[in-house]
Amino acid sequence: MRRLAPLRTSTVVIFGVLAFFLLWWIPFSHVLPDVVPLRFAPYRTLEASQVAVWVIVAVGLNILTGFNGQISLGHGAFVAIGAYTAAILMVDHGWPFWTTIIAGGVLAGGVGFLVGVPALRLTGPYLAMATLGLALATPQVLSKYEGLTHGNQGINVRPEVPPPPAFIKDWFGLSLSRDEWMWFLVLSIVLIMLVLALNIVRSRIGRAFVAIRDSEIAAQAMGISVPRYKTMAFAISAFYAGVAGGTYALVHEYIAPENFNITMSMNLLTTIVIGGLASILGSVLGAIGLVVVPELPELVFNRIPGVNIPVELSWAFYGVVLILIMIFAPYGLAGLFHRSVRWVSSWTLRSRAGILVGLVVGVATTMVVGFALGLVAFLVTTAWVWAPPLVGVGARGYSRWIGALTSPLASAGETEAGPEDQSSQDHPDAER
Repeated sequence: MRRLAPLRTSTVVIFGVLAFFLLWWIPFSHVLPDVVPLRFAPYRTLEASQVAVWVIVAVGLNILTGFNGQISLGHGAFVAIGAYTAAILMVDHGWPFWTTIIAGGVLAGGVGFLVGVPALRLTGPYLAMATLGLALATPQVLSKYEGLTHGNQGINVRPEVPPPPAFIKDWFGLSLSRDEWMWFLVLSIVLIMLVLALNIVRSRIGRAFVAIRDSEIAAQAMGISVPRYKTMAFAISAFYAGVAGGTYALVHEYIAPENFNITMSMNLLTTIVIGGLASILGSVLGAIGLVVVPELPELVFNRIPGVNIPVELSWAFYGVVLILIMIFAPYGLAGLFHRSVRWVSSWTLRSRAGILVGLVVGVATTMVVGFALGLVAFLVTTAWVWAPPLVGVGARGYSRWIGALTSPLASAGETEAGPEDQSSQDHPDAER
């Protein structure tokens, strides 16, 4: 009988920290300040719910683009279909909220299947342009048919959102606000969709997706039906976007055609590229970056004495971060995470003890002074551990970048060094 491998201490610690952060700190830090000294403002709880919504979309888009190799610039349209389906069924027809989310996902999945059939003849940039047209047309269609979609005035879904169940207050003595209750609802949906995605990519279907991405001819030779699996990938990805759209309507309380413009579709594609293609973890990290990185000037840097980054430059700061990630982490944040894990596992006992001391100093400084100075204290205390290898990695990345800019065009039969020349363990596919 095969025995399960025992859980490692690091795995238990990581899951413990995640459980505390997701189930306690985010929703209750401002309700119980004596238990959680570092406050997580109610607005940040709403932002955490937004991150969860983008995680759902990014996972579905990564199944299509990262695992199956089809580029889509129109996923904002599928999010709009899911959001409007849920809002119309709740407001105009009185459906329960959870049935409207499923209906939005199913309808968006059906539209994705219909889009995927003609898309079989398109690949690469041609497919991207076709889906871009879908993203451009969707807001216009939503504005045109006012009788169904309420036109430009939008739909207010706040009265239709269910209140927190009474047993939470009766059994646990906790009075949840709407944002806190929505956080738990959205987190539950995210966990279900992540488990479903992990099972898909690790199954025969996921292996077929990857085979088609790598070589359609080789996949056909192995007996894989390329049209069947490509349309299936489109339908699954659109289903994820539709579920996220229904959740988006609940979180934001109000939807209108301008919410689903081309910028949303572009941001979604950027999310999975930055997070890491063909990686469920990359989808999660990319969604976090999409919401958190533009807020970093206000959250961190502007709290340092003498530093003041205007709010208007937040997205410019986001662009700079994206450029740096593409230069120094070509496999995205997921590849950087895997490389960091291997780096930490190679540390000596002395280095690990130094990091532990730095964490203690950083947490103590955070509770007494603030997050920004606590982060600075941690970085200064542990600089002797992380600075030398980080400088080496930055120097190699800078040299590679300068070499690519200054070297002449590669002669026939030669290829320039690129991300593929790095260790295959850095690629997000290595996590599977």
